[in-house]
Amino acid sequence: MKNIMIFGICRTGKTTFSRMIQENFENYQIIEVDTIISALQRTVQNVQIGFIHDNVKENKLPQFLSLLIEKNVVKNGKYMNFVINGDSIMPHDLIKYFNLENTIVYYFVNSKLTPEEILENCRKYDDSTEWTNRRTDEQILNHMKFYKDIEKQIIEECDKYKINCIDTSENRQKIFEKLIQDIRKEIQ
Repeated sequence: MKNIMIFGICRTGKTTFSRMIQENFENYQIIEVDTIISALQRTVQNVQIGFIHDNVKENKLPQFLSLLIEKNVVKNGKYMNFVINGDSIMPHDLIKYFNLENTIVYYFVNSKLTPEEILENCRKYDDSTEWTNRRTDEQILNHMKFYKDIEKQIIEECDKYKINCIDTSENRQKIFEKLIQDIRKEIQ
């Protein structure tokens, strides 16, 4: 089995796809980077770990996450399979800090959608548990505009480092079904 990492821009289907992987393949634990960041920020004063939009100077998230994964695999004495997803690990940090042996990596973007279209989709599809329901339209638009610049950087870095960059702007379900087939071939 292989571990799977899904990073990229918010609202691209990372969590939805993680759940699909868990439903289609046995023994995959989902690790949500956003949950880890939120827990650390709420419990550890002046922690140098944050979301991309937090602009944390010398963000230690990549190092922390890499060590967490490494120690859990070794500690348990057996190979644990995981799907990790989040929007705060850039491709250059992935290459620098993570052992990608036996790992499938995807970065999701939605480069064909404008911030306004993403907002419209949030209001149409997001349920009450999503963070977008606790934000105003203006806050979400500003957030998405900020991430459009990050998205360009992700696309460039994925190209540079030969990492799978998947645009989920259109036909998301079909894309996810194809990726499930690709994963099935790769882990057999």
